[in-house]
Amino acid sequence: MQIEIEQLTETGTPFAHTYTPAELSLEDERARLLKEARIEGRASRKRQRVHVHGTIETELEVACDRCLAPLAMPVKSEFDVSYDPPGVEAETDSAELQADDLETTVYTDEILDLDELVREQILLALPTRSLCREACQGLCPTCGVNLNTQTCACAQTEIDPRWAGLAALKDRDR
Repeated sequence: MQIEIEQLTETGTPFAHTYTPAELSLEDERARLLKEARIEGRASRKRQRVHVHGTIETELEVACDRCLAPLAMPVKSEFDVSYDPPGVEAETDSAELQADDLETTVYTDEILDLDELVREQILLALPTRSLCREACQGLCPTCGVNLNTQTCACAQTEIDPRWAGLAALKDRDR
């Protein structure tokens, strides 16, 4: 989705767009779009600074971190970003990074392409840990079977090398 900067006013211009899963590639092997991604918001311009805020709603498919089973995850993310043209200096002479600086980026053309913003906001909305359920048992480290759906016949007597010294003491005392 593109927004022409010259057409923006101080009061703001509403925008809305729906990305199909084929239209928006997340470029992330951990997640893919299950449903359309709907973006809506308002873009405004005051002098050279462009301000864009809005919401994104979609549903993603991610893999469980323990058993790799696919799970659907709804995403609703709000964003509030400012864009400055190149060469615009910060209003303060401080070399220290301020909180507002984290929400400001640079635009180089007379058109803002929001595709990267949408991709970034969807990926930022992903949790750091995705589980199909809290009691997920994961995969067997030996044979790789999903322990939530079946049991395996692998010998679970293998001792973690970090505990081998304690196991030797236990065997000696018998």
